[in-house]
Amino acid sequence: MKILHYALGFPPYRTGGLTKFCMDLMLEQIKEGHEVSLLWPGKVKLVDRKIRIKRNRPVNGINSYEVINPTPISYDEGIINVEEFMKEGDLHVYQSFLHDLSPDVIHIHTLMGLHKNLLVAAKEKGIRLVFTTHDFFPICPKVTMFRNGDVCTTVDDCSFCPQCNLTALSDKKMMLLQSPVYRALKDSMIVRKLRKSQRDDYLSDSIEVSNNPIRVSSDYCNLRDFYKSMLKMMDFIHYNSSVTKSVYDQYLGIYPGKIITITHADIGDHRKYKNFNHTTLALTYLGNQGGSKGFFRLKAVLDQLYNNKRDFILNVFFSTGSSSIEMSPYIKINDRYSYDQLEEIMFHTDVVITPSVWYETFGYTVQEALSFGVPVIVSDHVGAKDIIPEGGGIIFHDDEELLKVISTLTPQHLANMNKAIFCAKPMKSEQDMCKEIINYGYQKKIDENCWKR
Repeated sequence: MKILHYALGFPPYRTGGLTKFCMDLMLEQIKEGHEVSLLWPGKVKLVDRKIRIKRNRPVNGINSYEVINPTPISYDEGIINVEEFMKEGDLHVYQSFLHDLSPDVIHIHTLMGLHKNLLVAAKEKGIRLVFTTHDFFPICPKVTMFRNGDVCTTVDDCSFCPQCNLTALSDKKMMLLQSPVYRALKDSMIVRKLRKSQRDDYLSDSIEVSNNPIRVSSDYCNLRDFYKSMLKMMDFIHYNSSVTKSVYDQYLGIYPGKIITITHADIGDHRKYKNFNHTTLALTYLGNQGGSKGFFRLKAVLDQLYNNKRDFILNVFFSTGSSSIEMSPYIKINDRYSYDQLEEIMFHTDVVITPSVWYETFGYTVQEALSFGVPVIVSDHVGAKDIIPEGGGIIFHDDEELLKVISTLTPQHLANMNKAIFCAKPMKSEQDMCKEIINYGYQKKIDENCWKR
């Protein structure tokens, strides 16, 4: 099968869960004998705005095609110049590209940078279109649906979008971030520090925005309608969790598709029985220092427990930087971790807590914990709750429930959860997931039940 993926690009230029998922899937498909290509949004030229598709050198056996002058990449910073994001692109360019490449299926991982006319050209040629729901960009220009410390309450009518999106990157900055110069310097010390500073500011809950919006809410409703028109062209939607499907159904409508839980190639089956016979409860939080991932709600709950003399520690893995937030005595701050450190981290962990406030489309950290037999406590906003084996973890709804859950944990309770994880069915492998996506997503005939799942 000839498979064309569309995503943001190759590492190290692109990082994050979407890139990891896409790369691992493409490499697995190559192992299985498929011909795989990646189309990705590349540089934006200042003067020559003609759209072209440039063939670059293959990466690990993956054919690489760069779109010159795509629509802007806003990341999760917001959108002001709405019209630029709704440009449909040169239909002839995409017709010619697909005629030459002749893929059997196009697997789209994001709408960022994507011209609608790629989809139009694909439909003309009868090429199957598959979309994976990695994020909420088609619903929220800032991707997260998170505002003022909670899930945004004005998603329906976009009434707060004009103010929220005032933090958007300028057109020039977006052009810079798409440039070959930035690709070359992205991992330099200076650029990493600048990127981290902006990221930390963005994830903080103290961003102040002007009260003088440039756009109006109808602009953002029109943008959502534009993205909805693109989703309607898909033959199959791969929802990576029940949480994601629920949100998409609510705000974008119901499409033919199926929930297929995900994994990545580095996750193995390392489950083992653990020893919980010690007095100090070892909690681990693997998210960032921000409200969206639930750090502040977790800290508030644990502060109450600490004041009641509960014996525990909380391991976190982020830099506090210039944060003015006072860290409680039970918090042990560690450097950011790499995947090869996970085994050691999990060895010293009794339970991993993922207390996300925003809607988490999946959450690899939950899967990583389970892969080492570590019990998990997750909020009901975390998509990875779908993969928790019965008895292997706890799903909570609010802070009161979280407080009760942690305060009543016992060594025997943890041992029972560990046993449930150990005795559960085998972990889903990259190969298993790849086969599911091909069988359900890439096949020509859609199972009627896919409309209902």
